[in-house]
Amino acid sequence: MSSLTASADARASIEEVYLRRTPRSAEAMERARRYLVRGLTRGWGYHRPYPIVGARGEGPHLIDLDGNRYVDLANNGLSLIHGHAFPPVVAALREAALRGSGWLVPSEEQIAFARLLCERIDAFERVRFTNSGTESGMLAMKVARAFTGRPAILKAIDGFHGSYDDLEVGLYERPEVPGRAYLAPFGDAEAFERALAEHGGEIAAVVLEPLMFSGLVTTAPPGFLARVQEAARRAGALFVLDDCLMLRLAYGGSAQKYSLAPDLTFLGKFIGGSLPMGVLGGRAEVMQVLDPHGPHPLYHGGSFNGNLLSCVTGKVSLEHLTARTIADMDARAASLRAALTAEAAALGLPLSTVGDGSVMGVYLTDAPGRHDSATFNADEATQLLHLAALNHGVLMGPGGEIALSSVTAGAALDQAHEGLLAALADVARVTHG
Repeated sequence: MSSLTASADARASIEEVYLRRTPRSAEAMERARRYLVRGLTRGWGYHRPYPIVGARGEGPHLIDLDGNRYVDLANNGLSLIHGHAFPPVVAALREAALRGSGWLVPSEEQIAFARLLCERIDAFERVRFTNSGTESGMLAMKVARAFTGRPAILKAIDGFHGSYDDLEVGLYERPEVPGRAYLAPFGDAEAFERALAEHGGEIAAVVLEPLMFSGLVTTAPPGFLARVQEAARRAGALFVLDDCLMLRLAYGGSAQKYSLAPDLTFLGKFIGGSLPMGVLGGRAEVMQVLDPHGPHPLYHGGSFNGNLLSCVTGKVSLEHLTARTIADMDARAASLRAALTAEAAALGLPLSTVGDGSVMGVYLTDAPGRHDSATFNADEATQLLHLAALNHGVLMGPGGEIALSSVTAGAALDQAHEGLLAALADVARVTHG
């Protein structure tokens, strides 16, 4: 087992270049700290000495206040499946905005988007719109509890499902809450089966991501997801799939890729076509608890649910995410991953890459461990690679996270290859002396 030790001098060498390239971002972040905690309005994305400040996005590129152009491999936390200012989305948004942004009553666009989702995703018989992945996850838990009459959920340790207390159990060392939220290790089907055997009568829903992305990209062992799904069914619990990030893995989402049949699935991230949106979909029988004419209807409000603009941009974006587009993204990611692995070996750097399809984690160690996104601490060597990549015009997640968009191709893909290989060389130079 090996990993790099990034000394203070090594970091300073790469950081000096970053400071010279980004003085306007530095000044803007100094102002931001007067009004925003640490200058931030979200958790993910922070890094030392400060994040770049964006000025505009163009296709596969993000441009900062200093005019530096970056191939964007973070894509706003996987919410930009077609990159920045995707022309079909911009055109549709411009036309729709002239008619307003939303209203109390349904719209034809809302109905059309709901139809598209139900026709595309096998597990969707009915859908409800929300405003984010967090909201759709919260609603999934409410629906599961109302349908089963049970109070608790079971989830994976370190599984991230948005900013909702019950779904944050198991993150940031938050312990189980008896009668409310139970935990088992991701990838350990036997542990999930034991938890269901012990608490099955309490558990309304078992919720899983098909692969974990936040903190450490972690793929599921073969058969794990299907086995947990079956165990949930035996216990009378609903199997709930969090496909906010991984809908991108197949035309019908990760359920299609991994042959799953979830009772409920919740979506966020790119489902609004770069605007805020979330979706909960599932079996009609389960979703019927939201029916206002039902015997005990579950109320669900939200002034911006299914708003005109997000429905328009979401539908256009999803229509352009074809099976061919997904296959092309996957192939480009595989090429990038192979190039990084080969270059790291040539430079004598320990490197681990983990992922599936168009997403991966890149870690400068042969034994990657989770970093705590509550305090933004990836291992020092991976943080150093992230900063070096920025110096060479490549933006990835600060913990080594990468997700390609449909427009990460051609010259932009070449720039990503060249920039990341140059960043590896920089890290090798300052750590090997």
